[in-house]
Amino acid sequence: MNRTEGQDLVADSFLFDSLKSAAGEWRRSGYPCGGYPLVGEILAWQTEKQEDRSVPKYLREPQLLALEVYWYVRLVLKTPHILDIYRHFYGTDKKVFFEALGVSISRDALEWADIDGVIRRVKDDEGFVRDKRIQALHEAAKLDYPSYILALAMGAGKTVLIGAIVATEFAMSMRYPDGETRFMKNALVFAPGTTIIESLRELSGMPYDKVLPPGLNQDFLANLKIEFPGHEKDIQAQKGSSYNLIVTNTEKISLRAVPRKNQPTLIAERKRVQANLRLQKIASLPNLGVFSDEAHHTYGNTFDQLKRVRETINYIHEERPIVAVVNTTGTPYYEKQLLKEVVIWYGLGDGIRDNILKDLNNGVHQYDIGRESDEEVFRDIIEEFFRGYGDVALPDGAKAKIAFYFKTQAHLEASRAFIERAMTGIGEDVSQVLVNTQKSAVAEVDDFKRLNNPDNRKRVILLIGKGVEGWNCPSLFACALIKEQTTSSNYVLQAATRCLRQVPGNTRSAKIFLDYGNARILDKQLQDNFRTDLGRLSAGAGEKATVTLRILKTRLPELEITRTVKRAVRKGTPGADIRLERPDTAAPPPILRSVFTPDFSGPGEIMTPTGEMEELPAVEDLADRHAAAWRIASRYHLPILPILKSLRSLYPEGTVPQSHLYGLFRQVEEQQANYGTVEEKVTEVMALIRVWDENGKDLFERDENGCFVHRLRLLKRTHERMKDHGLLAESGNYEDKGDLSFHYTPYNFDSTPERSFFGRILSALDAEPDDVEAFLFTGGLTDPQKTDFHFEYLGEDRRYHRYFPDFVIVKKTGEFHIVEVKAESERGNVIVEAKKKAMERIRGLQPERFKYQIVYAPESTIGPREVKPVLDWINA
Repeated sequence: MNRTEGQDLVADSFLFDSLKSAAGEWRRSGYPCGGYPLVGEILAWQTEKQEDRSVPKYLREPQLLALEVYWYVRLVLKTPHILDIYRHFYGTDKKVFFEALGVSISRDALEWADIDGVIRRVKDDEGFVRDKRIQALHEAAKLDYPSYILALAMGAGKTVLIGAIVATEFAMSMRYPDGETRFMKNALVFAPGTTIIESLRELSGMPYDKVLPPGLNQDFLANLKIEFPGHEKDIQAQKGSSYNLIVTNTEKISLRAVPRKNQPTLIAERKRVQANLRLQKIASLPNLGVFSDEAHHTYGNTFDQLKRVRETINYIHEERPIVAVVNTTGTPYYEKQLLKEVVIWYGLGDGIRDNILKDLNNGVHQYDIGRESDEEVFRDIIEEFFRGYGDVALPDGAKAKIAFYFKTQAHLEASRAFIERAMTGIGEDVSQVLVNTQKSAVAEVDDFKRLNNPDNRKRVILLIGKGVEGWNCPSLFACALIKEQTTSSNYVLQAATRCLRQVPGNTRSAKIFLDYGNARILDKQLQDNFRTDLGRLSAGAGEKATVTLRILKTRLPELEITRTVKRAVRKGTPGADIRLERPDTAAPPPILRSVFTPDFSGPGEIMTPTGEMEELPAVEDLADRHAAAWRIASRYHLPILPILKSLRSLYPEGTVPQSHLYGLFRQVEEQQANYGTVEEKVTEVMALIRVWDENGKDLFERDENGCFVHRLRLLKRTHERMKDHGLLAESGNYEDKGDLSFHYTPYNFDSTPERSFFGRILSALDAEPDDVEAFLFTGGLTDPQKTDFHFEYLGEDRRYHRYFPDFVIVKKTGEFHIVEVKAESERGNVIVEAKKKAMERIRGLQPERFKYQIVYAPESTIGPREVKPVLDWINA
């Protein structure tokens, strides 16, 4: 079994290949899953059928694949230990099993070696592990709980994937609270560093309604409690409670704090006690799932860091068994060894190929420092950046940016002088330079946080110790590392590839500027972590072509459609019947205080612990009744006065213990989850094109002339086929005397019958255009954010799929005719018939308003007989 990263180096027998294949077959079979059919509904909800292919609704392809593999492992394979997954796929052949696991066994030894015996040695024999250099496998084999790695390249959306897993786990636990499979009822997400934690805040604003079907989403949001613990000693989640999502730094939940250099022992001891208080609360939560983001930090450059974090997870597991540990990373390697827990792998080459990352089409620039002066190098970089990206901006107006990475303040200051001199030389304002280091002023830090704001004029960013992992700057198009060489922690790899995050609609390549030393480091780190190299990455865009569609008309007729819709409605008046009871909660545990004593035996006074612990009575935080009522009412969108009235009777003393709040929240949630479904007829006004959202922001990119454009990235062979068959129809090549058509140009037809139909109808309208207001090709622009002109039909899989018709003709009376063009061979096709049935059902609600027709083409062109019914309607 072989696998490549794009066309990268070949590796053998990867588990993630076997899982991808198995999960794909599971998808094609409709996600059969014994007593848990809901998982099939959830996974099927992630895609919709457009024509003859399934298209993800919200999750990207790699995220969806990872979610499918995850649930395949959880429910089909029944959440096994990672070694048991290897047994499942490779256990029938000892040679294949050992190769897949990365354990070298000689041909002679295969005669007597058995799988169980070798696994015992992997777990327990330190000498065997050292000789075989399988430390990573050894650590994985010793775990008492299932732990998996989901490896997705930067920009593929690991945070959203974590949110999707949490949402689907919580939804499954609500549907199957007492099933044989334990589903997560709580989730702990941790990551190193404050920057990554900031990126994880995306979890609180995720559109979970795009991951879960409506009914499940309502229950999920009603019960979900998200917490980002701050500097307080404890966390807000109540002991034993459910549906908490806790997001924190690694150090805040570490079992033992490691003192920094010169840090007083007393401070270290206090941190340890605080960490333990948080851990005790976390360990009390039932059905806990643990998520480690940027998990390569968990493994570290040595196994000391790995063991420290795993000791913490082991502690939680011993207190109450963990459901599973899910690690996400973009670099799943340790000392060139692919970590054996990887169950899904999506690398840099995959991301560039799928346009999730920008390509680097010949965009790596290298400099020979020494032969070229520093000033010449920085001048060349600045000139190259502004020449290539001076006018480049995102659809929201944010200008393209470049990041320079430095290690010392002295080098930054010297380089800044060269950079600003170069900018002045080409007429660029040096106020566009922004410095962000650990010593930066508050204003500079604020500017850095606001780089995604279109009003921010900073474009040249100079960084020390910032802007690597967790930094998401969509308008970053270039990175530069000159003379800042380091091989530790993949720093060059992380910094150089920051500019690869893709932007919707972007067709520009990224650029990386390196000196030869850093280029060698980057090349090695690419090989170690992604099994690719700088040459392959730089040449990654040769297979694509771009077609730019220019929007010519932003104002088009609006169509009125009457549909039957189902709505989930709350039964009863919100808050009218809420009855609260005083929660029965245990008293908070006492605070333990270590006793220290001075030690004068050394050169100075040192505080040393005596080993004694003092118990201090816990002082519980109290909330004012009015504040508590406001928190409950605002959280659940309820009137405040009935809540306040209840609290007055329950708490005559005037205050509410903080520990009671979540019990009160839970009571409200249980009583508010009361919804029903109603059907009603709704008349909607459909916009044929939408270039602005409800806030007036552009939905399309603008070109250098300010014109709205939509860019299509096509395979070169597809682009050549469309050109050869005349399927890219420019407005200037057609007579359109009444200016009835071409709301964008070129029209990108799928087939020659579509092009033929368009030509015949447009010619007929040129002769008699009086009654017609517009004749548009609508099958080429299929982004539901940019057009309302789509419908739903019920597919063979009993799911609803989105359908974009080919053409619409609109009369000045408001009547309209929708036309679909198909080859004669598709007559009777089940999907075509399902679309027709859906359209006829909608038309039945307003038959006088519009007509729907499928025109079948007997050959590659449409004849007079086929278009006659359409012309009859036009002339009626």
